[in-house]
Formats: sequence, C-alpha cells, structure tokens
Amino acid sequence: MIGVNCVGRLSGYVRAGVVHPEEAPLLREAVTLLFGGTPEAEATRWLTSKGMLTPRGNEFRREVLHRLLTNPRLAGLEGNGEPIDGWDERVLEPDVFLRLQELFTERSEKRGKPRDAHEYLMTGGCAMCDECTAGMIGSRAHSEAPPSYKCDDCGKTRINAEKLEDFVAEHVLAELLKPGARERLEELECDIEAEIARLKEHISGADERFAGIGDLYGRGLMVKAAFVAAQKASQEDLRLSKLRLKHLEQMTDLPIGDVHDLVAWWHTAPFASKRGLVLLEVEHVRVGRVEGSHAPEKRVLIDWRQLTA
Repeated sequence: MIGVNCVGRLSGYVRAGVVHPEEAPLLREAVTLLFGGTPEAEATRWLTSKGMLTPRGNEFRREVLHRLLTNPRLAGLEGNGEPIDGWDERVLEPDVFLRLQELFTERSEKRGKPRDAHEYLMTGGCAMCDECTAGMIGSRAHSEAPPSYKCDDCGKTRINAEKLEDFVAEHVLAELLKPGARERLEELECDIEAEIARLKEHISGADERFAGIGDLYGRGLMVKAAFVAAQKASQEDLRLSKLRLKHLEQMTDLPIGDVHDLVAWWHTAPFASKRGLVLLEVEHVRVGRVEGSHAPEKRVLIDWRQLTA
C-alpha cells in the first residue's frame, strides 16, 4: 500500500518540493478523471483501488481528497497564489490547479450553492480572448477569488472583472463626450433595429425552410445524408439567429437622450441600461494574455461598432 507511516507530510510529496514517485502520478490521474466528469467520490474509490493511502495510513475519503486537491501547496503555491521559493517539483502545475478550483466551484454551484452575485457586463460574445478569439465567460479562480472573465475555450486568458469593466466604461463614456457622439449613437440604434427586423423575419420563416427540406427529401430529390446535414445546418442557423436577436435587443431603447452628466448617470443606471450602452458602442473587447502586466491598458483592445454603409 502507498503512503503508510509518513505522518507530517503532504500527500503527493516525499518532502517539501520533492514529489512522491508513486503518489504524484496517481493524484494527477485522479485529477484527469475529475476533469473528465468523474464524481469526487468515484475518484476517491479509484485512488483506494490503486492502493493509495493518506500519510496517516488511512483510506481516502471524499472530503479528505477534496481538502487535499484545494490545497495550493499541491501546486507549489502560497495561500496568496505566489510560488513558494525553493519548491523545485510540483504534483500539479499552477494552471491545472486553478482549472481544478474552477471545476469545484462549478460543481458546487450546480449542487445549489448561491450563484455569483456579480453581473458581468460583457459576456455573450462581447469580451473575447485575443489568443484564440473565443468568447469570455464570467468565472472565479476559486470560491474566495474576485469575479473575473476567462476564455471559454483555451482557458488561458483571464482578467479581473471589475478592472476590465471600469476600463471599458471609462472609454465608452469618453467616446460619448466627443462631438457628434449622441447623433452617431442614434444612427447605431437605427442600424440595430433594422437588423432586428431582418432577424425576426428570418426566424419566422424557419418552419417554412424546414418544411421545404423535408419536401425535397420526401420526393426523393435529396439523399438521407444530405437531408440530415441540411436539417442540422438549418437548426444551427436558427439557434444562432435567436442568440443574435437576444443580443441585439439588449442594445435598443437606451434612456440617455436627455442625460447631461453621463458619468453620474453611469454610477446609478440599471445594469441593463449600462450593458445595452456598452454593447451598442462596442463590437468586441479583446483581452490578451498576461505579459508582464495585469493592467487592462496593457492587455485590452476595444473594437468600436461601425455604422453600416
């Protein structure tokens, strides 16, 4: 059995900064199982089946494994997230450890934990990862961490939500203070309303398009593979159209026509109004990876929405 009579050490390590040659690979495999959707209780049973015990010589329990896997020292980190000096080897790499904490947070929320109270201003495709161009979602690195945005694909890009939102709001309000900005905003709204009308017409014609595909297949003018592909493509088009419509409808009816002090308005405006204003002015907020600075001005580029020709 692995881990007997080694009281006083952290599972996975022989001593501080030196990994246990048998325990570390098993813990890494257990983490891989968790990322694959395996429940913690099942991962715990798997460790036991491999002969791994706690440093006190006991079989692992789910809560004991959870406590171990949320210990930052497993990734050679201090409690504040800084690397431990002289910690030469790690059971888990820091990025894997952070992803694992996100997984635990997500699972906890699904079990009924109160949801994150932060209202993210730029989810839904507005904020995007400049590394892989995927959208960013609201997230926390762990349960005690502040709200942040992270890439929903590569997962490597993350930025503090409050800092990003303050940065974007400052630039949006600055744009609106420029001469002619209000008139431009009205034109943008007209463009958006026209696109909304086109999307609604496109969505309302979905049943007719589906019926047309079925008719071609029923008359033998389309092979089954082509029918399935066309049906799937039409369903995806309808899904994306509905998402786009929902996104656009948040940008209309902005109550700022008679507002003189935009900064004061911003601090007291409803969330929906602030989000609508940002989405109307901004096409995308592109967030880069950290390269020596966490400051938004070093990492963030704003693509402003353009009027249609």
